[in-house]
Amino acid sequence: MPAVTGGAGKPVWVEPAVLGEQGVRQWTELPLWRTHAGVWSVDSSRAVAAGLRCRPLAETIKDTWAWLASDGRPVDHPRWAEHGIAPEKEAKILTSL
Repeated sequence: MPAVTGGAGKPVWVEPAVLGEQGVRQWTELPLWRTHAGVWSVDSSRAVAAGLRCRPLAETIKDTWAWLASDGRPVDHPRWAEHGIAPEKEAKILTSL
């Protein structure tokens, strides 16, 4: 969100088939992207009844950006460097659209 980060990036929605054709790895190269049946079919009604509050996306981005800007680091994990998509791969996909 440019209003929060000061950047000029804009989301580009791409069909899962295109990402699959380009060899994008689910979850690691594109966080929270999973296409397996049932992955996102979760009934949260009990959690909501117990007090779950979902924050607006803009608020989450703002807080995450502030954390990163203050030298926030991901949790220590042996594979943390494998997460995220290489800029060259992302550019290739965007150019192909």
